Amino acid sequence: MLVRKDCRVIAVDGSRMAMFKNRGEAFAPVLELIEEHKNPSLRTSELGTDKPGRSFQSKSPSRGAHEQTDLQQQEEDRFVSEMAQRVEQLMSGTKEGIILVAAPRALGVIRKHLGPETSARLLAEIAKDFGPDAAEPLAKMLAAHEV
Repeated sequence: MLVRKDCRVIAVDGSRMAMFKNRGEAFAPVLELIEEHKNPSLRTSELGTDKPGRSFQSKSPSRGAHEQTDLQQQEEDRFVSEMAQRVEQLMSGTKEGIILVAAPRALGVIRKHLGPETSARLLAEIAKDFGPDAAEPLAKMLAAHEV
């Protein structure tokens, strides 16, 4: 994959976001870390302690339980949406292209929060759960990736 010089590469998962700038050539990207954010991992008991709800039928003795909310997933979705808003802020005054590498679920959350100008500058979206803290393996993956 061609990664333009000065292109931004953003790697996101539910707990980390890293933004890199390509300082190398198109066929041999060299990624320089610009900004990074981490979401502290909280235990589920720290996020909430409620039991799942119950429902009762008024005309019969049957009862039902509601599915328990995945509090960890809600926290990851909240973090990813905040990072999408941060990307909007950072990219508002620039003209560089953007390559987005994120887990498939995170990619869907990010798409909802990106504005039309930023979405128009997306050069590629790679649905891959890739640890955003390693620039060298990410650059190798981009160089070998085919669109």
